Amino acid sequence: MSSVPAQGPSAPGPAPRLQRLGPDHAVAILTGQDAALVQEIFGRRWDEDRLSAFLARTARWTGDGPIREFAAVDVDGTVMGGGGVRRIGPGIAQGEAEVSYWVLPRHRAHGVGTAIAQAVVDLARADDRVHRIVLRIAPDNAASTAIAARLGAVPEQMVEHPADRTRRARRWVVPVGHL
Repeated sequence: MSSVPAQGPSAPGPAPRLQRLGPDHAVAILTGQDAALVQEIFGRRWDEDRLSAFLARTARWTGDGPIREFAAVDVDGTVMGGGGVRRIGPGIAQGEAEVSYWVLPRHRAHGVGTAIAQAVVDLARADDRVHRIVLRIAPDNAASTAIAARLGAVPEQMVEHPADRTRRARRWVVPVGHL
């Protein structure tokens, strides 16, 4: 699996590397998911069958396709978190890419989230089809809000939460730079 180094201002030691998300990451996700990931990213707790089906789909996605998902791993291949770039979906306009990032509990509060988010933003920024990078973050998610600010994102209006349509999220925009 090819990977992309994640660069973050406060990441300890070697930065996590992004790999295309696939079946090899299932155990880490199943055993590492907690209430925060379920609420903010996954929408509901993964079970083995649903996660296996999802990861099988991600393995078929093309590297430059409209939806790309990644695992962030350390030098030993341990999954630390992940993220994604989506150019299609609800709330995503033509020329936009929505970026997501997540960190497994044992890797939080060490700068890993910033490193993962920066790497995923850099992938979106490198795509000439993307003219606007957006994040959707729940207003009570202080860690993710801080990461967005470190990325230089600017808060905009409240929108539908990507993992739960009954909740609201703040839309943030990250400068692209190749306009």
